[in-house]
Amino acid sequence: MNGVDFITGQFYFHGKPLSGNAPCWGMSLKSAGNMSFRWNELNSLREKFLRERAEGKQVCAVELIHSHTVYAVDSVSELNDLQGDGIITQNRNLMPVVTVADCMPIFLYEPVNGVFGTLHSGWKGTGIVCDAIVKAEQTFGCDRRNFCVVMGPHIHDCCYRIDEERAQYFRVNFTPDCVKEKDGAFYLSLAQANRHALLELGVCDDNIVCSTECTCCSERFGSFRRQTAGLPPDMSLEEKRQYFTVQAAWVRW
Repeated sequence: MNGVDFITGQFYFHGKPLSGNAPCWGMSLKSAGNMSFRWNELNSLREKFLRERAEGKQVCAVELIHSHTVYAVDSVSELNDLQGDGIITQNRNLMPVVTVADCMPIFLYEPVNGVFGTLHSGWKGTGIVCDAIVKAEQTFGCDRRNFCVVMGPHIHDCCYRIDEERAQYFRVNFTPDCVKEKDGAFYLSLAQANRHALLELGVCDDNIVCSTECTCCSERFGSFRRQTAGLPPDMSLEEKRQYFTVQAAWVRW
């Protein structure tokens, strides 16, 4: 399903889409406006947008720090003032939300125990999906083989140029296949790195789906790399915040 300012999608289990009694994932588009979130800031646009998407569910969020920190929760209040990059829960009244702007949103659902969640996975957080699944096994008694994983729209290797040091890090810690070299430059596939990590963990390949849309290529998405490309290289990240559009990504029953 597509709205004017958001997209939604399904999970896949053994290659078949789950419909009916299953959650769906969603992500705002650039046209929805800036969905940035910090505990000490008010974003009324975000609040209104997510309230409409939640349809009565409780929105729960954490302030992102590009980490591997995932919280397993049963209530919104458990996340008050916390920083991290992922939320998982069994509570169908909750709608876990993270934000992204080229980084990969990862959506999780385990149909046997009803665990679902949302993760923010940039290059520093690559592998957080494995941490989330292991936490779900420890907290909720899940089986990694039952997890459905959707890797949402993010910057792809057509646009994600990295330096040689980072390229070597991913080749060694994930798979050489996630780095491409062209004309002496290196390009990273976050999708291949995460897929490799998931398969190594034991997640079924036909339970994993990856969006083909590149947020840097497509103008309908906000993109840190595209929208800040013309800014002075010495401008701080804090100053750059006003120039790119942060998107919200969520899972909801």
